Amino acid sequence: MEKLKKLFPICCMLITALSCDESKLSKGPVNSLSLIRAEINITQRLHSKIENQVVVSLFDEEGKIIKKDSIKIYVNGAEVRYTVRQGLYYTSSTYYLKDSANPKNNQFNFEIVLPDGKKSFLAEVDALDLVNGQNISYTETGNLNKDYEITWKELTGVNYLAIARTLKVKKQEEPNITTYEEHMPDTISIHSEGRHVISKSTFDNPTHQVNILSFRFIAQKIGKVSPELAKGSSISIMGSIERSVSFE
Repeated sequence: MEKLKKLFPICCMLITALSCDESKLSKGPVNSLSLIRAEINITQRLHSKIENQVVVSLFDEEGKIIKKDSIKIYVNGAEVRYTVRQGLYYTSSTYYLKDSANPKNNQFNFEIVLPDGKKSFLAEVDALDLVNGQNISYTETGNLNKDYEITWKELTGVNYLAIARTLKVKKQEEPNITTYEEHMPDTISIHSEGRHVISKSTFDNPTHQVNILSFRFIAQKIGKVSPELAKGSSISIMGSIERSVSFE
């Protein structure tokens, strides 16, 4: 379950950054990695290893966000830009962002420079293997009267499949009005080759009828962080391929 919580790292990071109080370290001295809990998330394309997104967020040991632009972060020698994004009602989110990070020797290697100029190893993780989306076999149109099957092969490194549904709501009191509901995806562990069948019995009932099935094949890998960092520091890399099926 711990891995499943990290399936959508970028969104989770932004929500966390918005909700956290500001650390006292933002205005005080930071001269040791042991004061910092780093969360690093990389989103990689699965058909290419270039132009990947990196997001880094720094917290103190109490989980409060550190806002300090004098702390610099680099990935494979390129700076990850300190970013403050204004939100609603005078809120803001603070993190380090790079939209064009490329692996070097098939790896993302991070360094951090503290305000005193000391440069240290921060974290590292291997890039994800590239996969061919054509190795996913499915039909784009579903049949409410038949089980639906999707198969795949040679999806090296892909370890999760998230299945989401958009349902058409049936309202007897308002038969001429059509509304839709999107349900949170169910996520299952998978291997690089396999099949998944969804029973037709789940497609239609007195209140709802399936309209769209969405499949998201997810590859995720956890890397190594500096042992000097505060407890809870992490680095992960994720990529995905999406397919959708219409039942209309």
